[in-house]
Amino acid sequence: NVPKDRAVMYAGNHTSFFDIMLTYSRVPSLTGYVSKKSIEKFPGLNLWMKRVHCLFLDRDNIKEGLKTILEAIEKVKNGISIFIFPEGTRNKTPETLLDFKEGSFKIAEKSGCPIIPVTLVNASDIFEDHLPKVKKTRVVIEYGTPIDMKELDKETRKHVGAYVQGIIAETWKKNKKEYF
Repeated sequence: NVPKDRAVMYAGNHTSFFDIMLTYSRVPSLTGYVSKKSIEKFPGLNLWMKRVHCLFLDRDNIKEGLKTILEAIEKVKNGISIFIFPEGTRNKTPETLLDFKEGSFKIAEKSGCPIIPVTLVNASDIFEDHLPKVKKTRVVIEYGTPIDMKELDKETRKHVGAYVQGIIAETWKKNKKEYF
């Protein structure tokens, strides 16, 4: 479901510290992530993230947040896909998604790239469900059908975050039932 000939915006649910590593290893082309600014303080991890075109979002500063979104739009226009977790934080109850932040979808709207809904099921079982141990487990990642915002009606475009959230919620239920 992921076009290999152009940059896209991935939008996924977020339940684990491992979500970036899990998805980064599965995307077909160069992809940067939008991450919280505090991650910049982790030596080593911050260098790797900067080298793979990640952006750091200051959630407390609207002006800086807008700059980050504009940087993401430029990256997409230059052929680098962007991956966001529009819940805005790790969700500790994966069966109920947090509201998606509508502003993050400006990346797709302004760059014209397709949105790829990404559903992760059981990622929190790697670490978060039984701290402090990391364990081997089965994780299902489904990359949904690309969404072209230009093909959506005006009302759906206005609430595209809720629309993508609905797709991910349904896919999560389907995969949870099928695989776990």
